[in-house]
Amino acid sequence: MAEDLIKLLEILNDSSGWFLNFLAYIVAAGLVVMIIIHLYRYGTGKNDWMGRNLEETDQGRQVTLIQLERCQEENDELEKKVILLEQERKELLELIKEKELEITKGKKQVNKLTQEINTLRQLYEELDNRYDDETYTMSQIMYTADEIATAIVEEEHFRQNRDDIFMNLLDYLVNTFKGFREKNPRCIIHVKHPEEDCLIHYAHSSGHSHRVKFYRPPIIGSSAGKAYRTNELYYVPDVENLEYEYDRKELSRKVYRTILCVPIKAGSLDGKTIGVLSVTGTPVDAYEKIEIERAILFASLIYPLIHIDLNKRKETGDEPDSEASG
Repeated sequence: MAEDLIKLLEILNDSSGWFLNFLAYIVAAGLVVMIIIHLYRYGTGKNDWMGRNLEETDQGRQVTLIQLERCQEENDELEKKVILLEQERKELLELIKEKELEITKGKKQVNKLTQEINTLRQLYEELDNRYDDETYTMSQIMYTADEIATAIVEEEHFRQNRDDIFMNLLDYLVNTFKGFREKNPRCIIHVKHPEEDCLIHYAHSSGHSHRVKFYRPPIIGSSAGKAYRTNELYYVPDVENLEYEYDRKELSRKVYRTILCVPIKAGSLDGKTIGVLSVTGTPVDAYEKIEIERAILFASLIYPLIHIDLNKRKETGDEPDSEASG
């Protein structure tokens, strides 16, 4: 095989003179034809001077223009959609703001209604507690009235059990005070000493010790004395306040800061005072208006019993001073 190729090359080499001339003629003829064709096409406007086909270029340009137009149309449509979407977004934002305002208003209304409901609930609870308190107070008043009536009717039984009966009556009053366990109200009744210018012990509630029997409030210089002297209620919200008339005894063992003194008299205005009902309280300004009114009511309820008892004891010579002597 290799030998055959070598022989072929040797033959071509020997005959290369005429072959190259022939090949040169063919190439020259081809070039002339190509030049003629190029000039013809250039002259007819089919090609440019570089030999590029103008028809194909125009078609490409047209295709490109068409594509550009389509792209432009799509772009315009997209821009329109974007504008519409932007408008919708703005409308949605405005709608959201409106809804937020409505929600805010709704929350305010709900809060207002909640506050009103809580206020109504508190009022209801307060009225309910007040109803329970008034109902309980009324029961204590009824017990008081019943026991007083029994004491007036059963005179002998009253004389034998005077201290216990008055202790029960005053405990009924203690029970009507709100939060009486914290206020620790203690009640005592003083009447006028038959000879001296002072008051003397008559009765006391179960919260007091026997030592209260020996204290004699002066008519001038004590809270009970002022109530007796002026024939008017005297309320001292703080016994440590020097502006109030109060007997500030040395070495006193007092455990209260408030004292309420109610004159025991017939009628609410010009009745003659026969004694003073004093109520102490542990905290400062312990008693509300309604509790003070209850104390006034109890003082009026026990007036007949004390009045009858004092007259009887005056007739028999068994006056209260004899108990508290010493």
